[in-house]
Amino acid sequence: MPQQTNAFKGAAPVARPRVASKMSVAKLWSRYGIFFILAVFVVGLSIASPTFLTPLNLANLGGQISVLGLISLGVLLTVVTGNVDLTVGAMLSLLGAVIAMAGLASGAFAAILAGLVTAAAVGLFNGYLSTRGRNLSVIVTLAMMTAIQGITLLMTDGSPVYGFPDSLNWLGAADVLGGVPVSFVALVVVALVVGWFLSSTVWGRELFAVGGNPEAARLAGIPVARRVKLAFLLSSLLAFLAGLILIGRVASAQPTAGLGMELNAVGAVLIGGASLNGGSGRVANTMAGVAILGLITNGINLLNINGFFAFVVTGAVILIAILLNQWEGGRR
Repeated sequence: MPQQTNAFKGAAPVARPRVASKMSVAKLWSRYGIFFILAVFVVGLSIASPTFLTPLNLANLGGQISVLGLISLGVLLTVVTGNVDLTVGAMLSLLGAVIAMAGLASGAFAAILAGLVTAAAVGLFNGYLSTRGRNLSVIVTLAMMTAIQGITLLMTDGSPVYGFPDSLNWLGAADVLGGVPVSFVALVVVALVVGWFLSSTVWGRELFAVGGNPEAARLAGIPVARRVKLAFLLSSLLAFLAGLILIGRVASAQPTAGLGMELNAVGAVLIGGASLNGGSGRVANTMAGVAILGLITNGINLLNINGFFAFVVTGAVILIAILLNQWEGGRR
C-alpha cells in the first residue's frame, strides 16, 4: 500500500502542469485575443491598401470612431452592472437636436446646459425604471429608444437643424498637433478616465460587484439601485459628449443620425469580451472592439467594395461575438 501511495504521489504532478497550461492559454486568449485580431486587421489592411496608413486616412478613422467609442464606453458601464443601455443611438439624435435648437435660440452656453440636463434626466429615468424589477433594462431602454426617436422627429419635424453657433462645431471639427482630431483626443482621455474609474475607485469596483452578484453586493452594503442609476447616468452623459461631436462633424443635427448605432455599441462591448450577465468588461478591450468595427467600414471604403457589405460583415462579427460570449458563459 505505501508503494501505491507513492506511485500516486509521483503521478499527480504530471497532469497538473498541462491543465494549468491549457487554462492559462485560454485565459490569455480571452483577455488579449481581441488585440491579436485587431493587429491582423491592421496588417491586412496595410497590405491591401497603400493609403490605409497615410496620416489623412488615420485621422479620418480616428474621427469616425470617436462617436461610437464614447457611446460604447457608456454601454460598457451599464453592461458591467448586468444591464444594457439601448437608448444611446437615439440619444445621439435627441441630444444633437436639443443642442442645435438651443444654440439657435439662446447661444452655445445654453445649448450645452440644455444638452447636459436632457442627458442627465433621461439617464436617471432609464436607471430608475431598470431597477424596478429583475432584468428590465432591455425592455425599458428598447421602449425608451423608440420614444426618444419619436420625440426627436417631432421636435425637428424630421428635418436637419442648421445654423447654430460655430463654437458648437469645435469638438467635432477641430484638429490639434498637425491633424489629430480633437474628437479622437477626447475619446482617448475619456477612455483613460473611465478605465481609472472602473479599476481604481470604490464606485467603479462596486459596479462590478453589482453585476457579478447583486444579492451578495446588497448584503455587503452596496446600494445596488444607486449604482445601476449611476451607470445609466454616466452612459447618457457620454452620449451627450458623442452627440456634441457628431453635430460638429457634419455641422448639423440630423434627426436620425444615431439610428442603429446602439447595436454597434453593444457589439463593440461584446467583441471586447464583456459579458451580458454582468461583472466583467475592460475599457481597453472595448476600445479594441470599436477599432475593429471602424476598420471594417474604413477598409471596405478603401478597397472600393460595395458599402452595403459593411452591414453584413459588422452583423456577422457581432453575432460571432455574442455566440462566443454565450459559449464562454456556459463553460463557466
